[in-house]
Amino acid sequence: MVDKKVALVTGASTGLGRAIVETLAQNGYVAFAGMRDPEGKNRAARDELAALAIPVVALDVTDDASVDSAVAAVMEKAGHIDVLVNNAGISIAGLAECSTVEQSKQLFETNYFGPQRLCRAALPDMRRRRSGTLVFMSSMGGRTLMPNSAHYCASKAALEMMAESYYNELATLGVDVLILEPGLFRTRLMHSIGWPDDKERAAEYGDLAGMGRIGVDIARNMGGPDPKDLATALLALLDKPHGQRPLRTLLGDDAALVAPVNTASDEVAKAFRAMWGAA
Repeated sequence: MVDKKVALVTGASTGLGRAIVETLAQNGYVAFAGMRDPEGKNRAARDELAALAIPVVALDVTDDASVDSAVAAVMEKAGHIDVLVNNAGISIAGLAECSTVEQSKQLFETNYFGPQRLCRAALPDMRRRRSGTLVFMSSMGGRTLMPNSAHYCASKAALEMMAESYYNELATLGVDVLILEPGLFRTRLMHSIGWPDDKERAAEYGDLAGMGRIGVDIARNMGGPDPKDLATALLALLDKPHGQRPLRTLLGDDAALVAPVNTASDEVAKAFRAMWGAA
């Protein structure tokens, strides 16, 4: 069994996930990088991480068998998982009506059901050891609707509710829950964004259908903080004692705009818990 703290980060081939897994590895963690197709599409990322002595595990968060196999592989090599970072995610921009149901389902398979699969695979050992931390990569779009991003925001809002439920249910079992709510960071997300499949319907909207692409172009040119800034912030949260970490953390100047939403939500949540005798 590994004596160091062990982390598994999903979606670690690029962007925020890559920054997180490298930062954790540089600061005393045995950090496993989960990614799809490390023998093919992500071979270069696998080799780069291997050069940094960061182990890579094949992990497709939309596939039950892949998730179970990845978690089992980490457990076999390290003996336990202290931190699970649910980072893998995809996005769709465009008019809500013009995304097909199948396209919307795929978004939720990655952004919502993916983290649920990972939690179900990793939580039993955390609960038995009464130790561990679940990290959920949400978005400011999980707290407020961003233009032309209905299904993406819906998936992140659903993720927020799942994570908050875990926070409440695991509070006395030794497992912490962290929700990260970044704004725009300098990643490839805006360059790999998906677009609605139903182009015929989109055409019926006229100029309105093109507003999504205009917004994405603006976002691509805005830049934003370095992903390493987010990784450093997460490391600081993990360094805090168990039970003293905030549930939600906003990251980036633009994300700060939704701070009032979080404040109001916290008050409502406290009132509901008090109503049901769970304060």
